[in-house]
Amino acid sequence: MTPGRAVRIIACAVAASLGLAVAVIAGGRAHAELVREPTTAELSAAAADGVAQRWEREPAGQLFPATITYTTSLNATETASRVGIATGDACAAAVDATLASRAQADGCVAALRADYTDQLRGAVYTLGVLAFGSTARASDFYDNLPPAQYPATGLRALAMPGTPAALFGEAARQLAIARLAGPYVVLAVAGYADGRPASTDGERRDVVFDPAAQLVTAVAALLAKPVAVRCGGAEWSCADPAPGLPPPPSDLAAVRPDEMQALDQIEVPAAWQAAKGNGVTVAVLDTGVDSTAPDLAGDVSTGPDYTTGADPPGYQPPLDHGTYIASLIAGHGSGPGDTFGVMGVAPDAKILAVRVILDDGEPGLQAYNQDKRFADAISNGIYYAVRHGATIINMSLGSADPAGNLRAAIGYAVSRGVVVVASAGNDGTSSGFAPYIYPASFTGVIAVAAVTSSGARAFFSEQNSSVLLSAPGVGVIGAGPGGEYLDAEGTSPSAALVSGVVALIRSRYPALSPALVAQALITSTAHRPSGGYSTGTGFGEVDAAAALRAAGRLAAEAPGTGFATAKFFGTPGRASSAIRPIQVVHRNTRLIAAYTAAAYGGAVCAIIATVLLIWMIRRSRRDRLQAPTFAPAPQSPFQAPPWAQSAYQTPPWTPPPPPMRNRDDPNSWFDPR
Repeated sequence: MTPGRAVRIIACAVAASLGLAVAVIAGGRAHAELVREPTTAELSAAAADGVAQRWEREPAGQLFPATITYTTSLNATETASRVGIATGDACAAAVDATLASRAQADGCVAALRADYTDQLRGAVYTLGVLAFGSTARASDFYDNLPPAQYPATGLRALAMPGTPAALFGEAARQLAIARLAGPYVVLAVAGYADGRPASTDGERRDVVFDPAAQLVTAVAALLAKPVAVRCGGAEWSCADPAPGLPPPPSDLAAVRPDEMQALDQIEVPAAWQAAKGNGVTVAVLDTGVDSTAPDLAGDVSTGPDYTTGADPPGYQPPLDHGTYIASLIAGHGSGPGDTFGVMGVAPDAKILAVRVILDDGEPGLQAYNQDKRFADAISNGIYYAVRHGATIINMSLGSADPAGNLRAAIGYAVSRGVVVVASAGNDGTSSGFAPYIYPASFTGVIAVAAVTSSGARAFFSEQNSSVLLSAPGVGVIGAGPGGEYLDAEGTSPSAALVSGVVALIRSRYPALSPALVAQALITSTAHRPSGGYSTGTGFGEVDAAAALRAAGRLAAEAPGTGFATAKFFGTPGRASSAIRPIQVVHRNTRLIAAYTAAAYGGAVCAIIATVLLIWMIRRSRRDRLQAPTFAPAPQSPFQAPPWAQSAYQTPPWTPPPPPMRNRDDPNSWFDPR
């Protein structure tokens, strides 16, 4: 083997090994990055950014109103006036040392404080807002407040000269009330301007505490107001947008073209040639719908509020999520000739709004989740919708609790010909299967997952066998209350878009049963996964125009009276190749594809290197076998003297001297050698 050939063999083997190693290491690191949890620093940075945006949109002077009207224990209406606002926003400065450490441990990122006094300037209330990185962290702080250990604690009073707060001494402070509002905790400290402690034995505490509670409610209501544009249900979701998410529209004229991207993706304009939802009522079981929103005005009827009592008296819910969902289903646009604003999938349909859940950030959210009074809110909403003419029910909501009363209500709806659509859930991960979410996972419900603009599963969308089909769920623009517009992501808008398509089908073919409506949807999807089904996107992405055509074919078929064995099961005695079982795959197809590509690459490199190695070795052997052979030179009897054994040179040859005669015997000769 020549040295050059050996070098080539070694180089090929090394290159193959390095390529395989790089593929394995890169794949492992990509997988680790996909499944890792956000770090504490990342969460804190996202929360701080969200708080800063909130307080930039809601300046402290608006967050803490100049005056707040409240009702005394004698049912008299009085006014509390703001007398000062803190200039800093550090969490440690908002509470005493013990609570400061607790707030830091739970992830407090910012705080604001303000002082109020009553009309007589006799009582002072210090209000404060502590902002946390998530609702869960705010709940941890709130749930672990030790009021028994702190009879005089809470927010630090503002000792601003010339205000009653200057008389509000350390011993007189007391934690009066704490209320959860989204990722914020609102605290109120109540006391008297003359320094008396509010917890004196025998004192009528309601005189001080009732106004404090109402002041907290007023501030919490402002915090819970929706901002102009949000990325989804949770405020912090804006900190982790989907890659390539376009910015929200800057003005009303820009809303329609941006909003139409999702409708174009599922072929809605083509479906409008056949139907627009006329004569169909869609029940939106959600947080309530603003019937005065320009894009929905005149098309919304409002049912009962099954969450009454969760929020404080007098609180006006924002109706944020429900209005957004309703606009995606039946928005008719606004402005001159309805050419601006949001156009829903079924613009001629009507909306029946039933409030069964609360928006994120409402002060009664914790009470709603914990009080048994609201356990039947969603099922009661279903019964009401069915009995009041809805033929489609949209539920862009869900939980992990498979409540029996909810299952019974869905059975009631389906048995009366109502199509039920629900979102599959937003807790999907890259690891594959995600827990089942209800009502989406109940039999008879059309569970909808979210996809991107390319038809691929959105990273947050649930993956399990309840998913029936999918629809756009990233960067979907819809209308909010009060004429604002929201840019959201999630399976909530995906379910709303599918409900709109169902409204088109029901408008054209009102007698089609829920089962046949579902069949029309799943047999006409676009972007069908390999194998026909996947737990990430179901049978594929909904196609409105194709679904209408499929529904027309199903409506035209005469109902059968039994099974046609040859049609459904093949010819007796012969295997049918037309009908194949559905392949349900419990894995992340994208990740598997990436690993498979890396494995194929490594295998190809290894095969090429092995083939080259075998070829070169065989060629070297063949070259040795074909090399010419020579007979060895005959051995000379003459043995060279030691001085002639040098490997580098042979001394020059000199003839031997002639023989010489022996001096003693003239007849003999001797050889001098």
